[in-house]
Amino acid sequence: MTPTSPKLRHVLAALILHANRPVRPESLIEEIWLQAPPASAATTLQTYIYRLRKIFAARQRAGSPEILVTINSSYLVRAQADQLDLAMFEQFSRQGQAALRSGKPEEASSFLGEALSLWRGHMLEGVTVGPLLEAHLVRFEEARLRAYELRMEAGLQLGRHHELIAELKALTTEHPLHEGFPAQLMLALYRSGRRLEALEVYRSLRQRLVSELGVEPSGELARLHRAVLGGDQSLNLPGGKRARIQVQGSPAQLPAAKPGFTGRRDASAQLEALLCASGGAGRRGDAKPRLASLHGMPGVGKSALAIHTAQRLRSHFPDGQLYVDLREAGGRPGSPAEAVAGFLRAAGTRPPQRLEARCELFRQWSAHRRLLVVLDNVESAEQVLPLLPAGPECATILTSRSHLAGLGEVAALELALPSTDEAVQLLASLVGQERTEREPAQAERIVRLCGALPAALRAAAYRINAGHGTLRETAERLSDEGGRLDALTSPDVDLRESFALSYRRLGQNGRRMFDRLGSLPDGGFTRADLAAGDVDVDEALEQLVDSKLVERVFRIGADDSYEPVYRCHELVRLYMQERFFRTRARLGAGPIAGVAALAGACAFGRDAIAQPGMPAHR
Repeated sequence: MTPTSPKLRHVLAALILHANRPVRPESLIEEIWLQAPPASAATTLQTYIYRLRKIFAARQRAGSPEILVTINSSYLVRAQADQLDLAMFEQFSRQGQAALRSGKPEEASSFLGEALSLWRGHMLEGVTVGPLLEAHLVRFEEARLRAYELRMEAGLQLGRHHELIAELKALTTEHPLHEGFPAQLMLALYRSGRRLEALEVYRSLRQRLVSELGVEPSGELARLHRAVLGGDQSLNLPGGKRARIQVQGSPAQLPAAKPGFTGRRDASAQLEALLCASGGAGRRGDAKPRLASLHGMPGVGKSALAIHTAQRLRSHFPDGQLYVDLREAGGRPGSPAEAVAGFLRAAGTRPPQRLEARCELFRQWSAHRRLLVVLDNVESAEQVLPLLPAGPECATILTSRSHLAGLGEVAALELALPSTDEAVQLLASLVGQERTEREPAQAERIVRLCGALPAALRAAAYRINAGHGTLRETAERLSDEGGRLDALTSPDVDLRESFALSYRRLGQNGRRMFDRLGSLPDGGFTRADLAAGDVDVDEALEQLVDSKLVERVFRIGADDSYEPVYRCHELVRLYMQERFFRTRARLGAGPIAGVAALAGACAFGRDAIAQPGMPAHR
């Protein structure tokens, strides 16, 4: 349950963080509006409470107690401890700490792993934080870091120093002034026979502390440095145990997340839940690695979401993150043989010559690791199968334009267009909030003309940032349908080529039908509107729907039955028209036979399903 309104999320967060404790309206008003509440603040707050009650009521069982109640003029959210992630986090953390004090590192590691698995990125992400929430944010962030520290300590006691190095490196990078993680990383490196790297960790930290804060490392860290420098044997595991030297590295191949990534909270949360479910991110007991597939129309942001989610989950997969783009230059499908060779080289292993030997070696290497693999721009299941890791605690994200059959147990998620509000937020993150706030109507106009397609918005933002026009001038340029696809081109975005790639993947029936659909007016069409001619209409429609160039929705027909209706994104329609007129000019003919003149023929009412960027059914 994630309300779309920012202030509604704000109120909900404040109430849940004070679950089972009353919160006075004055405190909520100060939290939301700080020191400058409007005259209508109390009334507006009551509206938010009313809307939250409706949301809660829609999700609770009949006859169960009301969740959001009023007590002595204060608001209170009722919740059991096992319904609150934060309460469960605190409980598991306490149990882990107690187990570690009792000399039970295995049990401690398990409890602390359970505690940390409840985190899905940053706390209160997407929520404006006021004074009421600030204290909770600081407290729980400190508790999270402490849980990581304790889990690392348990792992070191268990002799898992090799496995901890990648995760400790990530934690040290994310928290550059935290001295606990560098100390543990130095110890893990030293025990793995990597003393020079351990000394380099100290040198880098000292340089950072001196230059940024003007202070030296703590006495405890300095003593550890001297012990590592002198080869102090007491740093080794009890009983003189020394783990073997690790020759393979922990690969970190993920590209940087795209700038301006925003929104997609529900899709990201769903993807994270799939990847971090039992067996997918550090919990044992499930025999199969996780596989999640993101598919959707060209330019909808599949790659951006996959990379963003993978970056957020790095600490859940400490043995490495592997990435490959399976679309080569010119749109050709990438070779799985080259991709698995790249994975092996990233792991520090020389790949064998034959594909079968490479795949076998990759399966052996990944069998006992926690890896996250991202396979981007997949064309077929044949590309995927050799690249799937074998370990039950591994996970894979793949992106493709269509749903892929033949992969066995896969969680398939179709990525839809963002809402208008999310699309405006994306544009603001790319061109600057002040610009979109100065011309909000023009920002919405650009979103509408781009059909809320993220790739198109990035191209429009490139024009604005490059000085090719203001928001108003850009909107005027985009309003010219004949030149819109040209205007939505940048060094990183070529929508025409992106649509052409999907077109080339179609079979003959699909390509013929696509070329003819450009004669249709703006709007949807039905199967009955298409004459067969030399095209197998049903096969062609299936190809177009599968490629995400055409969408199939349903409306209620005259006999109350559901009737399939077809439509395409506004920018795909423009590309269709280009192809239609090119084909018409090449043939020197009039309108192509086989498509009826449909102006006004498809009258859609409120039964139809609509999305931003898809023509409204009229």
